[in-house]
Amino acid sequence: MPSIDWLPWHTAAFLEAQRRRRPVLLLLETAWSPACGRVRDEVFARPDVVAAVADTSVPVRVDADLRPDIGDRYGLGHWPSLLVLTPEGHVLTGGTHLHDDALAARIRDAARAFASHDGAWPSAPRVGPPDSTRLDDNAAVLDAFAMAIHATRDPRTGACMHDGTPSAGAALFALAQATARGDADWASTAADTIDALHDAAPCLDDTGVVAFATDADGLAPVARLEDQAEWVRVMARAVGLEPLPAWSTQLDRLVHGLRSAFRRDDGQWRPWTGGPRLVLVDASARACRALLAAADALDRPDLAREAIEALEVLAPVAYSRGSGVSHTIADGHARGPVLLDDAMLLAHALLDADAWRTDPVYRDLAEELVRTSLARLQEPAGAIRDRVAALAGAGQVGRLADAHHPITGNAAAARLLRRLFPDDAGHAAEARRILAAVTPEALAAGAFGAPVGLAWHAFGPAGAVTAAW
Repeated sequence: MPSIDWLPWHTAAFLEAQRRRRPVLLLLETAWSPACGRVRDEVFARPDVVAAVADTSVPVRVDADLRPDIGDRYGLGHWPSLLVLTPEGHVLTGGTHLHDDALAARIRDAARAFASHDGAWPSAPRVGPPDSTRLDDNAAVLDAFAMAIHATRDPRTGACMHDGTPSAGAALFALAQATARGDADWASTAADTIDALHDAAPCLDDTGVVAFATDADGLAPVARLEDQAEWVRVMARAVGLEPLPAWSTQLDRLVHGLRSAFRRDDGQWRPWTGGPRLVLVDASARACRALLAAADALDRPDLAREAIEALEVLAPVAYSRGSGVSHTIADGHARGPVLLDDAMLLAHALLDADAWRTDPVYRDLAEELVRTSLARLQEPAGAIRDRVAALAGAGQVGRLADAHHPITGNAAAARLLRRLFPDDAGHAAEARRILAAVTPEALAAGAFGAPVGLAWHAFGPAGAVTAAW
């Protein structure tokens, strides 16, 4: 049976497109998404779609979890995303609704439109870094984030939502608002967002696992380590502020789900339930942070020991002083791109673990990760890029040549500076400069921008507490 001969994102694929004067058909997918699996097995197995791709395009497939640098630049908000690119990597068209019976015809139409220009499409304009105007009024900035995140509340439940599910990042911001300002409304918003987790994650009561990835066809939900870890951290912070019995019980249940569903026998973490023997370093660092937060909230040193054991397995493989922190680990070896988010989340996990140790090794390594990332990736305006640009592997094709300043990584870097150097005015100014550079984008991102709002709280009256959140 004919099938599509997908190529990886590599220089050879784009050179082939140039040689044959064809567009590139880019499929961005994830291994855990039921929707991606259905498209892979049904839509791209249809003879008319296979023929349309073979006749018109150079097909390239990318796992967005393994290459978030590509997913962040080309993703259309949902997985799978299908885009038609020029051989130079510029976007011609794209979409996420791939079950349309006319997909084959639309692929052919896009190829004809490309051919009608004889391949001479204008280059997309380069997008510069976000406005880096200095933002000195901390209260005004936090008010702006409060408005942006408040706008994501579900009018029925009062929960802050992102893509139809309760937002852990928004819940943390709400807890910080309630802590710093003694605001009962924000305490209520945090509680409403936490309560919404039960309806959004149907397996939670039975297994303690946060599984959001359900779909209309009733396929089995798949849980991601990142979601599980973030909700453990939210509940740990909530219990630390208000040790309600129901919240303590839910935190216990979530910790059980984290350990039973995601911890592997070799000490590493599964990136999603049923996943391969692959490690995503950013998600694994989140999991270690979650255990350490739960250890504090529940007064359970055994969880801290387990988190430190996991870090002792993760960090030596993921980090190389010569290159940085790799995004993935496969077969015991560091793989994939070296990205800002992985380094900053690992540094936070090390700094969390430092409180449970008597020597400064973890703190020193966290500081090294921050200093190295700033030296390699920070731009003059203050924002920090996600990666070191490289020509190898089509690393400078299309949007990969444009600077990208990830919200999570920049917010984490700013908070790390506050945690490492709480009394240093110079580092405080540097942290503010980073946040000022990414704040316009974060404010436009709704609940997704909550980490930057949380980082601004590190300069407020509760900053000594929230900087570690």
